[in-house]
Amino acid sequence: MRSFALSGILCAVLAVGPACQAYDVSGLIFYEYSHDATKGGTEDGRFEVGRAYLTFSESPSESVSYKLQLDVGRAGSDTGDMALEAYLKAASASWKTDWGTFIFGMQGMNMFNVQEATFGNRFLGKALMDEHKFSSSADMGLGYSNRFGELFSGSVLVTNGEGYKKPESDKYKKISLQVLAGEAALSKHPGWNAGVVYSMEPISKDDSRTVMGLFGGYALEAGRVGIEFDTKTTTGVTDITEQIIGFYGVWKLPLSLPMELLAQLDLMDPDTNTDKDGETGLVLGLKLNPAKGLVIAPNIRTISYEADGVETDTWYRVNFEFKI
Repeated sequence: MRSFALSGILCAVLAVGPACQAYDVSGLIFYEYSHDATKGGTEDGRFEVGRAYLTFSESPSESVSYKLQLDVGRAGSDTGDMALEAYLKAASASWKTDWGTFIFGMQGMNMFNVQEATFGNRFLGKALMDEHKFSSSADMGLGYSNRFGELFSGSVLVTNGEGYKKPESDKYKKISLQVLAGEAALSKHPGWNAGVVYSMEPISKDDSRTVMGLFGGYALEAGRVGIEFDTKTTTGVTDITEQIIGFYGVWKLPLSLPMELLAQLDLMDPDTNTDKDGETGLVLGLKLNPAKGLVIAPNIRTISYEADGVETDTWYRVNFEFKI
């Protein structure tokens, strides 16, 4: 992140005027080349912008800070519109007090942020809970976080439950809780962590949805590993339990050019009461850091299915991350 005076054009576009000169501004872009090998190699592959973020932040005092983040991604295959669209992912104010930190507005969720930081390679794909729609990565509401001594920390959020791309559509609210022991950012600091996350949300008069996750990680200078176990249960008219088991790790190679081996295993069961409906995702790759702000990662991703006669999906990819 860097602090500088934005150009007059950018300030005008964002409608923040001269005040934008006080903001810290950062950019993050995920880019990839992907070849789908499932169809016998008949497709040549494609280049794709996976995600782009533009973040503004300001701390006018030691106790108050603001954050504004734009998230650019595909509109969605469910509507048939695959145009790139910009979403408001964060628009929050944080107030740090002697009793903890209060956060108001559109903000990041507390359900998988620690697990995502343990693997530390978001540019390869979404966190497992996000990928399988156990929780959105951001939502609108109120948050509170605090540390309890040197070892423990926790947070609780009350949000709409719709995520950051949809407005509230009902009267119900989602409550999310995280309790953590140890280091939150293992991709940046050696150490260990263990924790639990839980959320509950009524989704109609007769239905409710609960998500619970257990996770842990360990990091040395040479690498890190992490594990998580998540369940999502919908009760009422619909009665179904989904389950995720995830393993991930990174190992630094002793070479002059910074390189890491990385792996992620994802066991997903969309209905624990149904046999042979699970799928196993695997990512294996090599991560290179040739220069500050640039990451290149050739990798292979596969998804295999328990169902009889279903072919394994395979992609050969080269993922890039640009930090501005």
